[in-house]
Amino acid sequence: MVTTRSKGNSADQDSREPGGAKTGQKRSRVQAPKAQSDGTKTKQRKKDRDEPQHEKNERGEVHDVAVMPSKPQNESTKPAHTKVERLLKQYPGLPLSDTDLEEPGKATPETVLALLLNAILSSTRVSHTIAAKTTDLVIKAGYHKLDVLKKSTWQDRTEVLTEGGYTHYREKTATFLGELAELIEEKYQGDLNAILKSTSEDPKKIRAELKTIKGLGDVGIDIFFTTAQHVWPCLAPWIDPRSLKTAENIGLGKDVQALWKEVGEKPEVMCNLAGALTDVRLEKKESEWA
Repeated sequence: MVTTRSKGNSADQDSREPGGAKTGQKRSRVQAPKAQSDGTKTKQRKKDRDEPQHEKNERGEVHDVAVMPSKPQNESTKPAHTKVERLLKQYPGLPLSDTDLEEPGKATPETVLALLLNAILSSTRVSHTIAAKTTDLVIKAGYHKLDVLKKSTWQDRTEVLTEGGYTHYREKTATFLGELAELIEEKYQGDLNAILKSTSEDPKKIRAELKTIKGLGDVGIDIFFTTAQHVWPCLAPWIDPRSLKTAENIGLGKDVQALWKEVGEKPEVMCNLAGALTDVRLEKKESEWA
């Protein structure tokens, strides 16, 4: 799958000692005696806690009393999966955010069509590099705008696909894109968002509707669900089966609902996480995250 997402480096961790003091910061002379005194008290408390406590029974015999260890008062609770946070930092950005798409985070007719074009181009047997380049060129050509796609000729579309390296499937795909423009205009009144209304936002019905589009099979629909769940929230939470296997392989498990809770049940963040897992899979970096 192609998401043409920007890659970001993980943020540096803030190196601070408990209490907010920066590492290496000197204490004033006024602070030093107090710190020393506190340290003595701490040691005494620890000694009292570690040493066995005694008491006498009715017959005057001394025996030990079990003392339960106290829990640290300021112990912070870490997230269940810090790896989720790392993935989101390493692979930020929404799908198609590195293309000429104007509003990748909004459900405009252009954005939804761009995501569908990406799904079609990414679901054939080509490398994700070629699919990404071709998707970028298709959007640069303006084919995510229905009027532009309608006016394009079969030859125009073939040339764009060829430039992207999409040579093996260019003729067939050029035909599919022309038929797609006609379908959107006639069946969906020029806007694929009409599918949401006709299906009552039911993911199963949406899948069945998308299957009627030539050039879009189950793999392509999985890609569309993955990349469109932030603009069509009814699709969330979604991780395609192959990327869910990646999640399992790197230690995140395969429970989509659990991962959904990890991201605060936010469609946009779920979209980012699903895309990150796809990138890890496509870049063959599972071993680096395991």
